Parts: sequence; structure tokens; C-alpha cells
Amino acid sequence: MESCFYWRYELVPKRRLSAIAGRREGALIRVGDGFADVHPWPELGDEPLEAQLALLARGETTALTSRSLHFAALDAAARAASRSLFDGLTIPPSHWPGFDPPDSFDVAKVKSIEQLPERVRLRIDFNATLSSDEFLRLQLPRERIDFVEDPCPYDAPTWRMLRERTGLRLALDRFAAEEAVDVLVVKPALQEMPRSSREIVVTSYMDHAVGQMFAAFFAASHQVTNVCGLFTHVLYEPDAFFERIRAEGPRLLAPDGTGIGFDELLEALPWKKLA
Repeated sequence: MESCFYWRYELVPKRRLSAIAGRREGALIRVGDGFADVHPWPELGDEPLEAQLALLARGETTALTSRSLHFAALDAAARAASRSLFDGLTIPPSHWPGFDPPDSFDVAKVKSIEQLPERVRLRIDFNATLSSDEFLRLQLPRERIDFVEDPCPYDAPTWRMLRERTGLRLALDRFAAEEAVDVLVVKPALQEMPRSSREIVVTSYMDHAVGQMFAAFFAASHQVTNVCGLFTHVLYEPDAFFERIRAEGPRLLAPDGTGIGFDELLEALPWKKLA
């Protein structure tokens, strides 16, 4: 591996991201002329950032940093060719992440049912925090629900029962399974595109703008047309990178610049050698 450089950052949420979300720290990495994001979620089983970087310094990768190096290589190749990674691609539309969707959005994803938006189709993510009995006792507006993500830990017989009892579509995040699953939620920060007949929804890792735009590139390059979850910059207080993100309604637009974009912002960062 070429010499790797890093720059640490912290994202400041506008409100609590989920029932399990903690402090949001990550690092951008630079390998040659390619850039990528490393944004772990220890709450979901990832190694903490310090461990991610220490392993990477020794040439060892995790699921997260392996994907980061993959994206950095794609970015470097595009920059060497003076082209954008988004040339010829169309980013699919996204749902709104929260209870306050603008009028241009017709799908919203929420992490709590305490405050449900009106009008829109709903995607509800319980992060596998409920038991099957607790889920069955919930009063949900079923006619407006697109799918429920991770109502409880995945178990095929249990999920089959939940689908039969509720009539709701169930979505599985971060893992690939076929039985009793209607939708696979794919996070490019951790996964390659699974080979599956199930509906695919691509989402960012609620990470830095660089990671967010790599998720958008992944969805576009795999020609995903479903409404995805790529609009996560609105969850955080603005920074220099998030302020560069442009959109038309629910659809992100390709960032200016070569590779993944953000050229001058990335070049101006105080990079430190990973050692």
C-alpha cells in the first residue's frame, strides 16, 4: 500500500441520530492522489476509530477500511484522468431522514414513531432494538409504510411470522439474507453490492460528505433506481464540505471537481502521515 495520510474530524448532529448513536468521529484518508472516508459506528460493532487507524497503519484492514481503500483507488484513478467519478451517471432520489420532510420529498425515514410526518410514505428503522412481541404491539399507520427496517434481530422464522401477522415489508440492514426479507439496505462504506433478488436500497453511513458522495456514486454506478438514503448531510451542522453538496429536490447532484469532488478543500487539509 502506498503511504497513507489522514485527517481527523468530528460531525455535530443537529439532533440525536438514533437511540444508540454516540459521538460522531471519523477520518478522511489520502492514499496517493485518492481520498476516502473512515467513519466507524462502534455502536453497531465497528472497531473504534483509533483501532481502525492503528490497524491500517500496520497494513491490516477491516470491512470499513477495506472499502475506504477501494474508494480511494477509484478516486485516484479518476483524478489522474481529470474526470469526475459521476461522469455519465445519475444519482437516484433519496428519502428524507427525519420527521420534517420538505414538500419535494414523498418518502421519509424515521428512527422513532413518537413523531411521524404526515403525507409521505414511511420507512421506520428500529435498529433491532425491539422484541418481536414489542413490535407486534405497536400501533402503526400500515397503509403508509413502505417498509420497516430491523424491527428486531434477524431470525428467519421470526421475521416470517412478523410479515404474516402485520402484512408489512421488512428490510435488513448491513447483511444479506433472502428468507423473510423484502428489502436489503446496503451500505457501501461496509459492503459490496450483494447478489440478491431482493429490492436494494443504498444508504450512506451517516458519515462525512466524502463518504456520503461515495455512497451516491455506488448507487449510481450500480444503476439503483429505488429511493435511497443518501441525503444524510442534513442531519449535521454545516461544515465546509457539507456546504458544497447540491441537490434538486430529493436527488443529490454530482459535486464539482475531479474524482469524488471537493478538490481544493481536500488539498488544503493538514494531512498527517499514518504511522
